[in-house]
Amino acid sequence: MNKTIINRNKYLKNIKNFINKDIVKIILWQRRVWKSYIMKQIINLLEKDYKIKKSQIIYINKELYKWDNIKDYSDLYKKIKNYKYIFIDEIQDIKNWEKVIRSLQASGWHDIYIAWSNSNLLSGELSSFLSWRFVSFNIYPLDFKEFLQFHNLEKNKDNFYKYLNYWGLPYLINLELEDEVVNIYLKDVLNTIVLNDVISRYNLRNIHFFKSLIKYLSREIWSIFSAKSISDYLKFQNQKISNNIVLDYLSFSTQALFLNEVHRYDIIWKKIFEIKNKYFFTDIWIRNSLIWWFKQLDIAWILENIVYINLVSNNWEVNVWEINWKEIDFVCKKNNKKIYVQVAYILDTRETIKREFWVYDNVDDHWEKYVITLDEKAWWASKNGIKYMSIIDFVYDLWNL
Repeated sequence: MNKTIINRNKYLKNIKNFINKDIVKIILWQRRVWKSYIMKQIINLLEKDYKIKKSQIIYINKELYKWDNIKDYSDLYKKIKNYKYIFIDEIQDIKNWEKVIRSLQASGWHDIYIAWSNSNLLSGELSSFLSWRFVSFNIYPLDFKEFLQFHNLEKNKDNFYKYLNYWGLPYLINLELEDEVVNIYLKDVLNTIVLNDVISRYNLRNIHFFKSLIKYLSREIWSIFSAKSISDYLKFQNQKISNNIVLDYLSFSTQALFLNEVHRYDIIWKKIFEIKNKYFFTDIWIRNSLIWWFKQLDIAWILENIVYINLVSNNWEVNVWEINWKEIDFVCKKNNKKIYVQVAYILDTRETIKREFWVYDNVDDHWEKYVITLDEKAWWASKNGIKYMSIIDFVYDLWNL
């Protein structure tokens, strides 16, 4: 049976700007977000819009057995040297791959696209590999607008709750959106990411601690953490773990791309502090599968996670702000624009309204400030220049902000 494929146009639009440029295009993110299909969509774009012949294009997916004979850079060079358009998925499985890619990129003739499922190569090491001649595209699970498009749904509160429950892995378009069906598939995704991409890849010895750490972050998704605070909590649970190990295991989780580290931003001094950070899950279902969650208790923090992923997947740079005992959930930048976003479940009392709007008291710049909730209508549509929006409208319209 053929799988349904729908273009993820917002990514194609960004990548299209670099087609036929002598700079390596890197496509990456968490497993099962269809980065491989995005590469195939680029190929389709080349064939249809640019009239490129199939004979000029090669696509290698190292997860497929047919390419198992490509072991190192020498094998790779022989296979791809005569193609102008080169697409290689899971390239990290080829030993010394960078020697070939750097050489072909320097020739100026090849148009190269490479992908893998974790970000540990996107470091200073990768920069030295490719001499800074690359541009990267992070591929995320479906944002809310894509989710509606993929599943042919209308924008309303019921369908937002479907998004809340099942989140945004694109393959779900091929399954019935029912708990029993979806959970089987998603548990396999979780096992692949946690067991293969973290525990096996980094040869973790203390598996029990790693699972405890991730569950702790799942329960406290709303908190700003430090390595010491996590270590102290685990000591209270009779697990004596050093701060350095906590930092290492958090780093492995972010490199596997199922956890996102968000730095604290000091709005007054314009500095990024790495001492205390928040951690959001790339796919909220992973978080919900790790612990038994209660909608009424957890929904505010889950909404915050959803807003974060929708922001970053629409090219917003995001930080959190905590100063003078106040916290603004997100300080967001995109191009030359900045917005502030405060996320709440519902504003059902005067005290709640005061608390959510109060965080902006010391922010006196001209940039837009939002309070967003699940309330569908707001009789206090604006207060002191602060905009109120339904979270459903906010995440749906993010591309236009």
